[in-house]
Amino acid sequence: MPEQTYSLKQLAQSRRPIRIGFYLVPDFPLMTFAAALDSLRQGNRLTKRKAFEWVVLSADGAHVKSSSGLGFDADAPIARAPRCDIIILCAGINYADAYDTNVFAWLRRIYSEGCVLGAVSTAVFFLAKAGLLEGRRCAVHWESLASFRSEFPNCLATDDIFAIDGRFLTSSGGTVTLDMMLYLIAAVEGRELASLISDQFNHARIRRQDDVQRMSPEDRFGIKNTKLAFVIRRMEGSLGEPVEISDLADSVALSLRQLERLFHSNLGKSPSKFYIELRMQRARELLVYTELAISQIAEICGYQSASHFSRFYRERFRESPAATRKEEKRREMLGA
Repeated sequence: MPEQTYSLKQLAQSRRPIRIGFYLVPDFPLMTFAAALDSLRQGNRLTKRKAFEWVVLSADGAHVKSSSGLGFDADAPIARAPRCDIIILCAGINYADAYDTNVFAWLRRIYSEGCVLGAVSTAVFFLAKAGLLEGRRCAVHWESLASFRSEFPNCLATDDIFAIDGRFLTSSGGTVTLDMMLYLIAAVEGRELASLISDQFNHARIRRQDDVQRMSPEDRFGIKNTKLAFVIRRMEGSLGEPVEISDLADSVALSLRQLERLFHSNLGKSPSKFYIELRMQRARELLVYTELAISQIAEICGYQSASHFSRFYRERFRESPAATRKEEKRREMLGA
């Protein structure tokens, strides 16, 4: 019997409340924590019993502030944490500042004791750093996906909205955490309850694991042409290995001239310029949000050399990649 099915089946057969511990990392995103916690509260309300109980944990038991400045008092430090059926870690963009060997050891211990481990947003880095995700599928936010894959090449990182692998549940963050929690609730309390909770939150559809993280090109760029949207999807999916514009045109049965006109009429620029801007925007995100070397970023964005990449980057942003990273570090130091 698969490990995941066995574990969740055990929880489903439990006659006592399922206890979930939330481990909060300083600067955690409030939305993800609220989505996880409030789905459990609604579950208790709708079943009219204490189906779930929860505790808030921190490394040392101290108060933990979210990225918005609102914070929560911890019920216990991890050293004195009550036994939980599930532990869910919540972390934000400053996750690496909270790396702690004691936390990694604690995660390894509770996993060995049979605990289900969940992670939302960048908290997946903690599970990987603890050595628990090698060979495992895990969902990573699109903004952090490249840096995660570079740092943990033996983990099966995916851009699915959330992933279930054995006793690991990982969410790419944001509103997706609600979908992951509804999956968990359906597994242990039944799909009917999960659907009722979804209705309470005006959440029209419980998304599947393999749903896409990002908005569709139609919504993001305000376009209606299906061929144009298809080409943009192909561009976004091939930033590291750019496709020839003529091949993109062929893929939607258009001539190169027709595709050019389509881009100009809908987006005000050529396909080549649009493609470069997608790659440059991705590069800027990697410079700001990761510690990847500039040469690695150049490769990820489809450039054969750092110098070639830097030339295009400077043309687009009027500064060098190194200057962008330096300015971001300065802003962080000032607390901007």
